[in-house]
Amino acid sequence: MSRPPSPPAARGVGEDPVAGLLQVLAGTRPGADAGLIKRAYDVAAYWHQGQKRKSGDPYISHPLAVATILAEIGADDQTLCAALLHDTLEDTCCTLAALDTEFGAEIAGLVAGAMTLGAVPDSDTAPADIDDALSAAASGDARILVIKLADRLHNMRTRRHLPPAAQVQKSRQTLEALVPAARTLRLDTITSELENLASDTLRRYGQCAATASGRVLAVTTVLLPAAVRPRWREEWLGELSVLPARRERITFAVQTLLGIARLAVTLYRPAGNKRRP
Repeated sequence: MSRPPSPPAARGVGEDPVAGLLQVLAGTRPGADAGLIKRAYDVAAYWHQGQKRKSGDPYISHPLAVATILAEIGADDQTLCAALLHDTLEDTCCTLAALDTEFGAEIAGLVAGAMTLGAVPDSDTAPADIDDALSAAASGDARILVIKLADRLHNMRTRRHLPPAAQVQKSRQTLEALVPAARTLRLDTITSELENLASDTLRRYGQCAATASGRVLAVTTVLLPAAVRPRWREEWLGELSVLPARRERITFAVQTLLGIARLAVTLYRPAGNKRRP
C-alpha cells in the first residue's frame, strides 16, 4: 500500500493535527518516532475521511484522542500507531494485508487484536464471559488490552452523545470488566477515571429509579417476559434520567404505561403468530 495522502479536511493551513499528541510525548517519551506516528495518523485520516462520530466531530478525532491517552502513560511507538489505526479494519475498507505492508506485522497485529477485542464488551454478554474474552484476546500482547482501555476511556468521556440505555450498559460493563483489567495492569490514572465516569452515570440512573415515575416504570416491567425486563427497564429509566423537569418525567412515564400492555402482548405472542403490518 503506497502512503495515502492526508485528507484536506484533516489539516488546515499551518495546522498540525498531531501537534498535541507529540507535545505530550515530548514530556513522557522524548525519543518517540514522530515520523512514524505522523504517518500512522495520515493513513488513519485517509481511511476515516468523511466519517463522523455521534457528536458530529470528524471520526479521526477519536483515534487521535485514544493515542493521546496512551502517550500520557508513555506507550511505545507501535502501540501509538495501532491506537491511531485501531478502527480502520472494522470501519473502513482498509485491509490487514495493507497495514502489514505499510507498517509491518507488529503494528498490524496490534490493530487486528484491538479490532477483535473491540467487539467483546458492546453486547449483553455476561460479565464472566466478558472477562474470559478480554483475557483471551489480550493474552498474546497486553498492549492490545491497553489500547482497548484507552478506547473505552475516550468513549466514556464522550458518552453524553449516546442514548441513555447505552450509557448505562457501557458504564456497567466498564465497572464489571474494564476497571478490574485496568487495575490489574496497574494503570492507576485510567482505572480511576473509568471508575468515576461509569459510577457517575450509574448514580444518575439510580437516582432516576428512586423517583416516583421511575419506581412505577420499574414495577410495571413485571408485565413483560422475564428475559427482556432488564433491557426495557434500563431503556426506560435511562430515557427518564435525561428529562430535566418533573412534568416531563411524569408525561414520559404515563405515555410508557399506556403502551406497555400492547408491548407485552407483542412480546408474549409466538413469533410465528405475529401479525403482518
